[in-house]
Amino acid sequence: ATGRDLRLSRFDGSVLSAWYRFEREDTEYRMVTVGGSSCIQITTIEGQGHDRGLQMQFDLEIHRVHRIRYRFSFTDSRRAESFDNVHNYGFAYLSLCNLDEDGVSGLMVSPGDDGNYELAFLMPEYEGARSVANVEEDTWYTVTMNFDWATHRVRIGLAIPGRNIGEECFPFEPSLLHRITIYNFSPSVSRYSDME
Repeated sequence: ATGRDLRLSRFDGSVLSAWYRFEREDTEYRMVTVGGSSCIQITTIEGQGHDRGLQMQFDLEIHRVHRIRYRFSFTDSRRAESFDNVHNYGFAYLSLCNLDEDGVSGLMVSPGDDGNYELAFLMPEYEGARSVANVEEDTWYTVTMNFDWATHRVRIGLAIPGRNIGEECFPFEPSLLHRITIYNFSPSVSRYSDME
Protein backbone atom coordinates (compact mmCIF):
# COMPACT_ATOMS: atom_id res chain seq x y z
CA ALA A 1 0.00 0.00 0.00
CA THR A 2 1.18 3.49 -0.56
CA GLY A 3 0.35 6.38 1.72
CA ARG A 4 0.92 10.08 1.31
CA ASP A 5 1.65 12.92 3.72
CA LEU A 6 4.39 15.20 2.40
CA ARG A 7 6.20 12.06 1.37
CA LEU A 8 5.33 8.76 -0.25
CA SER A 9 5.67 5.82 2.12
CA ARG A 10 5.31 2.09 1.58
CA PHE A 11 4.93 -1.02 3.62
CA ASP A 12 6.04 -4.52 2.79
CA GLY A 13 3.39 -7.03 3.78
CA SER A 14 5.15 -10.00 2.21
CA VAL A 15 6.57 -11.40 5.48
CA LEU A 16 4.83 -12.66 8.61
CA SER A 17 6.84 -10.39 10.91
CA ALA A 18 5.17 -7.32 9.36
CA TRP A 19 1.74 -8.36 10.67
CA TYR A 20 -0.07 -8.67 13.99
CA ARG A 21 -1.37 -12.23 14.40
CA PHE A 22 -4.74 -13.27 15.78
CA GLU A 23 -3.70 -16.47 17.50
CA ARG A 24 -6.30 -19.21 17.08
CA GLU A 25 -6.05 -22.98 17.40
CA ASP A 26 -7.95 -23.49 14.13
CA THR A 27 -5.72 -21.20 12.00
CA GLU A 28 -2.07 -21.65 11.00
CA TYR A 29 0.29 -19.01 9.56
CA ARG A 30 3.46 -19.97 7.70
CA MET A 31 5.94 -18.68 5.17
CA VAL A 32 6.09 -21.18 2.28
CA THR A 33 7.62 -21.33 -1.18
CA VAL A 34 5.24 -21.98 -4.07
CA GLY A 35 6.50 -22.02 -7.65
CA GLY A 36 9.80 -20.51 -6.55
CA SER A 37 8.15 -17.56 -4.78
CA SER A 38 7.96 -16.95 -1.05
CA CYS A 39 4.46 -16.27 0.29
CA ILE A 40 2.37 -16.08 3.44
CA GLN A 41 0.08 -19.08 3.78
CA ILE A 42 -2.99 -18.94 6.01
CA THR A 43 -4.63 -22.31 6.68
CA THR A 44 -8.02 -22.29 8.37
CA ILE A 45 -8.80 -25.79 9.60
CA GLU A 46 -12.17 -25.45 11.32
CA GLY A 47 -14.87 -22.93 12.11
CA GLN A 48 -16.16 -19.77 10.51
CA GLY A 49 -15.74 -16.12 11.40
CA HIS A 50 -14.00 -12.82 10.82
CA ASP A 51 -12.07 -12.82 14.12
CA ARG A 52 -8.86 -14.32 12.74
CA GLY A 53 -5.98 -13.66 10.40
CA LEU A 54 -3.12 -11.19 10.12
CA GLN A 55 -3.57 -7.45 10.56
CA MET A 56 -1.70 -4.21 9.86
CA GLN A 57 -2.89 -0.80 11.06
CA PHE A 58 -2.42 2.69 9.57
CA ASP A 59 -2.74 6.14 11.14
CA LEU A 60 -5.08 8.09 8.83
CA GLU A 61 -3.76 11.38 10.20
CA ILE A 62 -0.35 10.50 8.74
CA HIS A 63 -1.08 8.19 5.82
CA ARG A 64 -3.72 7.88 3.18
CA VAL A 65 -3.81 4.57 1.38
CA HIS A 66 -3.65 5.28 -2.35
CA ARG A 67 -2.85 1.84 -3.71
CA ILE A 68 -2.79 -1.77 -2.56
CA ARG A 69 -1.23 -4.40 -4.78
CA TYR A 70 -0.74 -8.09 -4.01
CA ARG A 71 -0.81 -11.60 -5.44
CA PHE A 72 -3.00 -14.36 -4.06
CA SER A 73 -4.16 -17.91 -4.64
CA PHE A 74 -6.57 -20.07 -2.66
CA THR A 75 -7.68 -23.66 -2.13
CA ASP A 76 -11.19 -24.51 -0.90
CA SER A 77 -10.77 -27.27 1.70
CA ARG A 78 -14.48 -28.20 1.59
CA ARG A 79 -15.56 -27.62 -1.98
CA ALA A 80 -18.74 -29.71 -1.88
CA GLU A 81 -19.93 -28.11 1.36
CA SER A 82 -19.14 -24.57 0.24
CA PHE A 83 -21.15 -24.85 -2.98
CA ASP A 84 -24.06 -26.39 -1.06
CA ASN A 85 -24.17 -23.34 1.22
CA VAL A 86 -22.53 -20.50 -0.73
CA HIS A 87 -23.40 -17.70 1.73
CA ASN A 88 -21.49 -19.30 4.62
CA TYR A 89 -18.11 -19.73 2.92
CA GLY A 90 -15.42 -17.24 1.98
CA PHE A 91 -11.67 -17.26 1.43
CA ALA A 92 -8.66 -15.04 0.75
CA TYR A 93 -10.17 -11.98 2.40
CA LEU A 94 -8.41 -8.63 2.33
CA SER A 95 -10.46 -6.47 4.68
CA LEU A 96 -9.91 -2.71 4.89
CA CYS A 97 -11.48 -1.91 8.23
CA ASN A 98 -11.95 -2.76 11.89
CA LEU A 99 -13.91 -6.00 11.68
CA ASP A 100 -15.47 -5.59 15.13
CA GLU A 101 -16.77 -2.05 14.62
CA ASP A 102 -17.16 -1.37 10.91
CA GLY A 103 -18.39 -4.62 9.38
CA VAL A 104 -16.60 -6.20 6.46
CA SER A 105 -15.14 -4.02 3.73
CA GLY A 106 -12.71 -5.18 1.05
CA LEU A 107 -12.15 -8.17 -1.19
CA MET A 108 -13.03 -11.83 -0.78
CA VAL A 109 -13.38 -15.02 -2.79
CA SER A 110 -16.71 -16.79 -2.50
CA PRO A 111 -18.41 -19.79 -4.12
CA GLY A 112 -21.17 -18.72 -6.47
CA ASP A 113 -24.58 -20.12 -7.30
CA ASP A 114 -23.30 -20.89 -10.82
CA GLY A 115 -20.61 -23.33 -9.61
CA ASN A 116 -17.75 -20.84 -10.05
CA TYR A 117 -15.69 -18.93 -7.51
CA GLU A 118 -15.69 -15.15 -7.74
CA LEU A 119 -13.58 -12.33 -6.39
CA ALA A 120 -16.01 -9.81 -4.92
CA PHE A 121 -15.85 -6.37 -3.29
CA LEU A 122 -17.73 -5.72 -0.04
CA MET A 123 -18.75 -2.50 1.69
CA PRO A 124 -20.98 -2.34 4.81
CA GLU A 125 -23.71 -0.41 2.98
CA TYR A 126 -23.91 -2.93 0.12
CA GLU A 127 -26.60 -5.58 0.19
CA GLY A 128 -24.30 -8.43 -0.73
CA ALA A 129 -21.02 -8.41 -2.62
CA ARG A 130 -20.17 -6.78 -5.96
CA SER A 131 -18.43 -9.15 -8.37
CA VAL A 132 -15.05 -8.24 -9.86
CA ALA A 133 -14.35 -11.46 -11.83
CA ASN A 134 -14.52 -15.24 -11.67
CA VAL A 135 -11.42 -16.96 -10.24
CA GLU A 136 -10.15 -20.54 -9.96
CA GLU A 137 -8.49 -22.50 -7.19
CA ASP A 138 -4.69 -22.81 -7.07
CA THR A 139 -4.16 -20.03 -9.63
CA TRP A 140 -2.08 -16.94 -8.85
CA TYR A 141 -3.83 -13.60 -9.41
CA THR A 142 -2.51 -10.07 -9.10
CA VAL A 143 -4.88 -7.53 -7.55
CA THR A 144 -4.38 -3.78 -7.83
CA MET A 145 -6.65 -1.41 -5.90
CA ASN A 146 -6.30 2.32 -6.65
CA PHE A 147 -8.10 4.67 -4.26
CA ASP A 148 -9.20 8.12 -5.43
CA TRP A 149 -9.70 10.26 -2.32
CA ALA A 150 -11.26 13.12 -4.30
CA THR A 151 -14.12 11.04 -5.69
CA HIS A 152 -14.16 8.27 -3.03
CA ARG A 153 -13.93 5.61 -5.74
CA VAL A 154 -11.71 2.54 -5.85
CA ARG A 155 -10.66 0.93 -9.13
CA ILE A 156 -9.91 -2.78 -8.75
CA GLY A 157 -7.98 -4.69 -11.40
CA LEU A 158 -7.39 -8.45 -11.52
CA ALA A 159 -4.76 -10.11 -13.71
CA ILE A 160 -2.80 -13.28 -14.35
CA PRO A 161 0.57 -13.18 -16.14
CA GLY A 162 0.06 -11.74 -19.60
CA ARG A 163 -3.67 -11.10 -19.30
CA ASN A 164 -6.05 -8.72 -17.52
CA ILE A 165 -9.10 -10.60 -16.31
CA GLY A 166 -11.34 -7.84 -15.05
CA GLU A 167 -11.57 -4.30 -13.76
CA GLU A 168 -14.37 -2.67 -11.80
CA CYS A 169 -14.87 0.65 -10.01
CA PHE A 170 -16.80 1.04 -6.74
CA PRO A 171 -17.43 3.75 -4.13
CA PHE A 172 -15.53 3.43 -0.83
CA GLU A 173 -15.80 5.01 2.60
CA PRO A 174 -12.49 6.80 3.39
CA SER A 175 -12.84 6.47 7.16
CA LEU A 176 -12.62 2.69 6.84
CA LEU A 177 -9.13 2.66 5.33
CA HIS A 178 -7.20 2.33 8.56
CA ARG A 179 -6.31 -1.34 8.68
CA ILE A 180 -5.72 -4.30 6.45
CA THR A 181 -6.61 -7.81 7.60
CA ILE A 182 -5.97 -10.95 5.56
CA TYR A 183 -7.78 -14.14 6.54
CA ASN A 184 -10.19 -16.95 5.61
CA PHE A 185 -13.77 -16.87 6.84
CA SER A 186 -14.15 -20.64 6.46
CA PRO A 187 -11.90 -23.73 6.11
CA SER A 188 -9.48 -23.09 3.24
CA VAL A 189 -5.89 -22.24 2.39
CA SER A 190 -4.97 -18.77 1.14
CA ARG A 191 -1.58 -17.61 -0.04
CA TYR A 192 -0.46 -13.96 -0.32
CA SER A 193 2.73 -12.58 -1.82
CA ASP A 194 4.28 -9.38 -3.21
CA MET A 195 1.99 -7.33 -0.98
CA GLU A 196 2.65 -3.60 -1.05
